[in-house]
Amino acid sequence: MAIVQDIYDDVDKAGKLIVTVEGTLNETEKYILIGNVTEKEGSKGKELRLSVTLAYNINDLDIKTYKEVLELDSQVEKTLSK
Repeated sequence: MAIVQDIYDDVDKAGKLIVTVEGTLNETEKYILIGNVTEKEGSKGKELRLSVTLAYNINDLDIKTYKEVLELDSQVEKTLSK
């Protein structure tokens, strides 16, 4: 069992997501998971599922700095597209 969180999500508004990963992840480490999200009809209605194709170990990643870099990248793209 693990917590899967989008780096932009508010932890207080977390929901459930079933994740399938080929291979083994260590429960004491952090990963960025990349894959496809699909919906499947379940016993309680539609369920979101993430099929992971890439898992990057990010124990040493500073999430705050990462978010800042993504925001700067977005600003650069907007400026260049003008």
